[in-house]
Amino acid sequence: MESSRLFEQLNTFAGKLPHQQLSKIVTVTLLIYCAYLSADLIWKLAPTSSEYGRVTISASSMTQGSSATSNKVDLSDLLSINLFGDLKKKAVIKPQQKTDQPAPRTRLNVTLTGLVADSSDTTSKTSVAIIESAGKQDTYGIDEKIHGTPASVHEIRIDRVILFVSGRFETLMLDGIEYSTSVPGSENKVDRDEQTVDQEINPVKDDKPLKKERLDKRENLELSRSLRAQRETLFDDPKKLLDVIRIRPYRKSGELKGYKLSPGKDGKLFTEVGLKRNDLATSINGYDLTDMQQALSVMKELRSMTEATITVVRNDTSIDIILAL
Repeated sequence: MESSRLFEQLNTFAGKLPHQQLSKIVTVTLLIYCAYLSADLIWKLAPTSSEYGRVTISASSMTQGSSATSNKVDLSDLLSINLFGDLKKKAVIKPQQKTDQPAPRTRLNVTLTGLVADSSDTTSKTSVAIIESAGKQDTYGIDEKIHGTPASVHEIRIDRVILFVSGRFETLMLDGIEYSTSVPGSENKVDRDEQTVDQEINPVKDDKPLKKERLDKRENLELSRSLRAQRETLFDDPKKLLDVIRIRPYRKSGELKGYKLSPGKDGKLFTEVGLKRNDLATSINGYDLTDMQQALSVMKELRSMTEATITVVRNDTSIDIILAL
């Protein structure tokens, strides 16, 4: 009885419902659900984004008897070419290989006190210039930057150094030589046999007469061997010159009187030769060191010398130091 009564109540309630509106709601709900299922199916079948980003090249069988060994493109070689330049590298101004035009005299506050050059018109990698800059004397080879300046050594000639300064060439003359556009060559070389007797006997001209002394070291065989070995070492590596001796031009009333000598880092050989600090070297083998042409000539002959007579002024005495080489 109770169940039949319940069914009657339900039928009465269902008869009161708006069946047309309910059917529309159910239809819309089913359509939305079908659209959701379709969209989900499409996304599952579509390729992922990573697959779109991958670039592969299949091996082709168009060439006779060839087979592909790789299916990926390697761009490392192409990128290394730097088609548009390398931003990491800075532009470097490089000097010309040869200075055809005369270089003007430099205005840098540096002094060329000495040099070792093979000839007047060529530059060797073994050539060395002794340059004083900011109160410090040092040796410089080709392409080396001078301490405290923007300049570097471009060429080393027999009487000058060609500097490369901020994109231009400048000339640094050997101290005591006037600037000129011409470089002395072999035709200007002083012939040893053509020197006058006055030049050989009196290489030093001063206001007062000097006492004369003679120091002969030729019998010291051990010293001679050391000098020969040191000479070869210096020609092989001229930069070691300042380890043995330091040279500084000395002027009086604007006139070059000679070169002040002082020991280098290793002063042993300097002392054994018979030299003392502040000795003033005025001549070698009769060549007057205050005459630049003669000084340049004796420098050329140093390697072939078997004997050397170095004249130095010490206080009021002129001393001839004779050495066997």
